[in-house]
Amino acid sequence: MITARRVRLCLKDLYHQDVIEMIERETRKYKLWVIEDPSDPHFEGAYNLLWEKFGPSGEMERREAIEAFLREDSFEPMATGTFIRYFLIVATDKDGVVRGVRDGSILVNPSYAPDLCVVYLSHIYMLEEARGTVLSYWLRISPMEIAVQYLADLHAKNLIELPHPKNPGRTFGMRITLAAEMEYWAPEDPISLQRILFYGRGGFDVLNPAHFPYRQPDFRDPAVIRATGNQPLPFMLLLRRMGREREASLPISEAEAIMRLIYDDFAAFCAPEHLENSLDIVLSRLERQRDRGKTQVELLPLPTGPRDLARLKPIFRYKVFKQHYKSAPETLPYLQSGVAEKVAADRRYIDKQLAAIAEALSRRPHYVYGSREKYFNWDGSLLESPEEQQPVDVHESDTESLQRA
Repeated sequence: MITARRVRLCLKDLYHQDVIEMIERETRKYKLWVIEDPSDPHFEGAYNLLWEKFGPSGEMERREAIEAFLREDSFEPMATGTFIRYFLIVATDKDGVVRGVRDGSILVNPSYAPDLCVVYLSHIYMLEEARGTVLSYWLRISPMEIAVQYLADLHAKNLIELPHPKNPGRTFGMRITLAAEMEYWAPEDPISLQRILFYGRGGFDVLNPAHFPYRQPDFRDPAVIRATGNQPLPFMLLLRRMGREREASLPISEAEAIMRLIYDDFAAFCAPEHLENSLDIVLSRLERQRDRGKTQVELLPLPTGPRDLARLKPIFRYKVFKQHYKSAPETLPYLQSGVAEKVAADRRYIDKQLAAIAEALSRRPHYVYGSREKYFNWDGSLLESPEEQQPVDVHESDTESLQRA
């Protein structure tokens, strides 16, 4: 009996206009809107969606803070010199019903780094009807369009100087970095894996927590914080350095600038005493690296599928909390949840967890792939023998910035 084989598709075979048309058709049923003022009819529903999802865990700014962000003049810098442009993006379907929300801030401070712009991706929430669609990808990347326009506006008002003001295609010569926060990976937390794969496939890396033990401040009401104590959240900070995704490290000075920019954003609604401790911990850790003669901070790659799940090991929540957040009271509930006993009882605990995840992910075969340079076997498998593999070069440049193969 003759059986048919399903045809695989290589993205590099598509003409650029094919890609535009394909994306246009997929996105036609959605529209993205930027809310400019709290009086916008979509504001109430958009804020409530984010608050219901992130508010109870202390990860969402209070309503009055968001309203203030929208009303404030984004061309008036903070005392530190940082310009902040808050954005609240709403995605609606063809009937005008909200299907997704994304918010965050665009951060620029020439005194920290004259050619650096950080797009801080605060929160994203998709309603069930839109999950699994292209909308999630566009909500992740749509702030770039707002950032480029904001940079042009700042330059037009003589507030900043762009390296190449007539070249928007290359973001005016500015280094733009997307930054997002996320829980460290834990096997018993499947949502953390979904988010990690989502951002890993989107070109994001993790700042090595050994040198960057990041904490998100406590966003709860000050009265609640006073009653229960300050409770920052130990998160990993993810970065996508636009156009520099292959680099395996970044300069310490850039890591410091990113940390200061994000914490300037927090300073707009958090009490200083609730920020200084977390900020100082990271900056002192980076300074310690510099004292040791180091100039770079390592970027850890995130997994994208079943073949590279070993990338989860350095961001295993239990391991990270024990090694890099020592004596931090906010880690105790997790460390005392029984995970230590599981790890101690089985030396192959993590390997078994990763094998189970890989098996589950492999159940869904993929028939679209990015390039024949790495994937050209009919079954889509990676080339195995050294003779068949493409050469891999991992070298150190003049600035000690490593490049990923």
